[in-house]
Amino acid sequence: MKLEPETLDALSELVGLGIGKAADVLNTMLDSHIALTAPCIRLIRTDQLIPELSASEGDKLSAVQMRYAGSLDGSVELIFSTPEAGRLVDCIIGDEQVVEEGLDAIRAGTLCEVGNIVINALIGTISNALSFHLDYSVPSYLEGDAALLVSDAGIQGENIVLLAETQFSVEMKNIRGNIAVFFSMVSFESLKRQLGAVAGISS
Repeated sequence: MKLEPETLDALSELVGLGIGKAADVLNTMLDSHIALTAPCIRLIRTDQLIPELSASEGDKLSAVQMRYAGSLDGSVELIFSTPEAGRLVDCIIGDEQVVEEGLDAIRAGTLCEVGNIVINALIGTISNALSFHLDYSVPSYLEGDAALLVSDAGIQGENIVLLAETQFSVEMKNIRGNIAVFFSMVSFESLKRQLGAVAGISS
């Protein structure tokens, strides 16, 4: 699961570029100005992700999930605590629309739009830089605890999670979120080899 420092630096740079592209697209498509911080990334096992999310975000989580397949196989989830998700929705569409139409439908639609942009920008940047061909599923909205989100990722057996913590800054408010990229072990090894090649490290 460990990466050479140069390989981890290369991955961090790609994640940062992807987040930057996501911010640009969000600001073009949405009325609110949204800034995303360069994320802090870590590689952890799936069994470590559940206590990690439970400790940092609580038991009530809202997420957008998208699966990918092709040169790599896995899924990505943009995860917020449910209160943070509500704050993000409020900032983007305004309190009055949430009150009139109900929070659940508005949150699902808005977060799916945001998640679609963020995930496509992030995974697209990584796959393009490393010459991977990937197909994506339609994004879906999830609510539940960390165990449910991990179970719904659909990865069988031992796997690795790239966890990227970032902040959405909207209208002077900072909203914390996590991006969890689930890799099968085979896909992670492919990613590691390609990153090593980019970083000039032989496997």
